[in-house]
Amino acid sequence: MSLPSLAPELERAGDVLWLSRTQPILAGPSFGEMGLFERGWHDDFLGDLLMDQYEQRTVGALSSLVLQNAHGGVLRLTAGNVIANYARIMLGDSAYSTNNLDPDNGFRLIGRFRLSSTTSILGDMFVNAPVVQHIHITADTDQGPNWYLRTYDDSGGADIFTDSGVAFDTAMHWHVLKVSTGYAAHWMDGSLINSTTTKIPTIPMTANVRCLARANVSKYMDLDYFAAVPE
Repeated sequence: MSLPSLAPELERAGDVLWLSRTQPILAGPSFGEMGLFERGWHDDFLGDLLMDQYEQRTVGALSSLVLQNAHGGVLRLTAGNVIANYARIMLGDSAYSTNNLDPDNGFRLIGRFRLSSTTSILGDMFVNAPVVQHIHITADTDQGPNWYLRTYDDSGGADIFTDSGVAFDTAMHWHVLKVSTGYAAHWMDGSLINSTTTKIPTIPMTANVRCLARANVSKYMDLDYFAAVPE
């Protein structure tokens, strides 16, 4: 018995829990298949404390990061009621001493989350590094009503926003940011909705999730699952 390829399963992120219902020991380990699943970081936000592998960052007195008593666990990132207030987690620290996702080797960020609003909000799952290099899946009402890929590689000029043409909403969705050399793609609920080859960084990066208020109104983002998987 052999296991099916995991790479498509990760891209069809709604099936990301598939391996939890299998008995892979019956098939024996496969470093090409099981190795990808066993690598990296996977967090379902169970328990009563946010793991200390994250740096927690909030701006604004009413901004917060709070675990909710929801089935499976949910982290609520609340941005306070002042423009540019935000709540953010970094899988590592802002000193970038744990930059361990390298675009040249390939990686995926996987998140299941929902936004509280479609007005005056920025919600994103992204990787960044010093000298402001970054790759984002972003919903940002300052850009428009759709999901965007935001990229910048420190080559000069402005950030690039690639429009998916897919509007964001307040429902819970699975998202995958897939990055490899010179390429970034956004999968949502198992479908490829966006990709770009423009201004893709080449240095190791740190994983983040953030919710930011675009007006003087509090907003939040519910993060149900988060994974960072190097290939």
